Amino acid sequence: MVNKKAIKLINNKEYEQANKISFILFQKKNIDEFLEINNLLLDENYIPALPLRGYYHLIEDMTHDNDDYGEKYFNKYLEKRPDSTSIRFQKAIALSAKGNEEESKKIIENLIENYQESPYSDEIITCESKEKLCELKLIYIFEKGHDEDSLNYANELLGEYPDNILAMLIQAKILCKNNENQKALEIINKCLKKERIIEGILIKGDIYVNLNQHEKAIKCFDIGIKSLSKNEQHLSIEWYHKKALSLIQLQKYEEAMKCLNKTMDIILAIELHTNLNEAGIKLLKDCEKEKQTLLNRGVADLKYSKHTISLSKLVYILLALSILVNILSVDDRIKLVVSAVFLITAVTSLAKKIYESNFR
Repeated sequence: MVNKKAIKLINNKEYEQANKISFILFQKKNIDEFLEINNLLLDENYIPALPLRGYYHLIEDMTHDNDDYGEKYFNKYLEKRPDSTSIRFQKAIALSAKGNEEESKKIIENLIENYQESPYSDEIITCESKEKLCELKLIYIFEKGHDEDSLNYANELLGEYPDNILAMLIQAKILCKNNENQKALEIINKCLKKERIIEGILIKGDIYVNLNQHEKAIKCFDIGIKSLSKNEQHLSIEWYHKKALSLIQLQKYEEAMKCLNKTMDIILAIELHTNLNEAGIKLLKDCEKEKQTLLNRGVADLKYSKHTISLSKLVYILLALSILVNILSVDDRIKLVVSAVFLITAVTSLAKKIYESNFR
């Protein structure tokens, strides 16, 4: 169902506010609602809606719009606003994703060397300073998995901007990944003295896990969890899961079971609003394996013992049904859909109970 507030704004031609709502929905992974609002804005020829659609195809769409990665939407926007720094950068990322590395690199270097602030106040994805643009370049290198290049560019960025928080976070994250824990801890402590950023506390928790200091790690994960409002619970999935793993190491199995259940609850609550991505499905499977290990140790699963069917298994069945629908004949599809209605009802009913008990 389309967001009623957004529809009202669009009907009143308040497109900028509607576009902001669509971006919030995108950030919360409410993709169906985001796309519906975005389509309405595009139907109204609202230019600032174009880069958001491109951004969706770049990072969230599993097919990437038939491997276009949003470039056509960035191009349409740049036809109207060719001097937009932020969208030229997004186009460069799309080109890189399509394998045009040299052209992508050329655009990014040119943007940094000849930086100009974008003149458009209604842009949601922005580069409001040269430092911000350099940060985007660092994220771009880091997300491509080039750890050594990321460390080098983070050092370069800190040479020009000594207090840059992002550069310190990425340095610490990579060093933690490489098990250079003491150096990572020094950097993250320096970062947190400048700004008590939640991502830094989570990285500190990861460092403590590497050092087998699980009590300290749990304190970090708890700080992250408690910092979130009810509307932000979807961001705590990773923290609950990591806390569960640390609790297992401390042999606090009952608490670990509760954390695993909480992780699954949040994932399934997200499933009520949008389809799970591969990472979500993988995490569900991981939680089930870890829970099974605890059950084998004799730990009671009080929360789910009353359910005869695992919710996550029902999710897997639904995914299998969606695949079958695409390969069966029309008549067979109708039969399958009728049969699936009962299963969908069961999933919705069970998941709704979990959602209401934990989020209301």
